[in-house]
Amino acid sequence: MPRRVKGKADSNSVGVNDQLKNIALLIIAIFLVAIYFLKEFHIFKKPASISASQSGKQTIIIEVEDSSGISKVYTHPKDASLKDVMDKAGVKGYKHTDTAIESGSKITINKDGSADVGLMSGEKHLIFSIPLNINKATAQDFEALPGIGPKVAERIIETRERLGGFRTVEGLKKVRGMGGKKLDRLKNFIICKEMP
Repeated sequence: MPRRVKGKADSNSVGVNDQLKNIALLIIAIFLVAIYFLKEFHIFKKPASISASQSGKQTIIIEVEDSSGISKVYTHPKDASLKDVMDKAGVKGYKHTDTAIESGSKITINKDGSADVGLMSGEKHLIFSIPLNINKATAQDFEALPGIGPKVAERIIETRERLGGFRTVEGLKKVRGMGGKKLDRLKNFIICKEMP
């Protein structure tokens, strides 16, 4: 008859019990991590609506690029001056200019301390829900809009130059390739202000 050694059988059962406990703890940990990520990254069925008109009424969004080419975006009260923007950006020693600042403006600080005021890119207009002025936008800005390719963007620029600017957003219907349906899809992304 084979002899039974008590120590080996007991140590095997203890080892199996430890393994089962470890597996159970691992399953619980995975379950808790899954709950955490599902809670943190839950995607709502109906996303929050953001419209440019709501965000643009009380604040403006300005991009400031320093002389080394580093850009930062700031929010300001609607009545902010160029001085306010420069102070918030921490720019010292700039030469003051009386230039109108509006949402979507880009201020470039030159090495001599002067400031040039232009426009943010079309992509940034879309990201920050700032309507794109069809009388100031470049072809590249128009290409950032959904459904506008390079050819239609160039036609918009050509039509704008030929007409001396658009009077209304509906004026885009005069551009070949801009039908009513396409224009309806773009109306939340564009505005028509006077020519520069």
